[in-house]
Amino acid sequence: MTTTATAPVTNQPAPKTQIEIVRSHLMTGATITIWDSIRLYRITSLAPRIHDLRSAGLLIQSEMIKHNNKWFAVYWLDEQTLLESELSNSEVTL
Repeated sequence: MTTTATAPVTNQPAPKTQIEIVRSHLMTGATITIWDSIRLYRITSLAPRIHDLRSAGLLIQSEMIKHNNKWFAVYWLDEQTLLESELSNSEVTL
């Protein structure tokens, strides 16, 4: 199985910190692995950034997968979290 991840395209301004980069990536609905974070963003410390985001209240799902006899985590946001974020971003204040 060969998968290729690409950096998601959004209309948001470019994030600056590693936490903002990982959060922005996840908020697009895409998954992320350590390999994606290194290749796309040059972030070599994904697990600590996931921990930081979880500590801040973001409900990040994860699963350990095995590829070429190596184990690594895949992280993503569930649909409910994405919908809640989308709704809160689209609310209009009167």
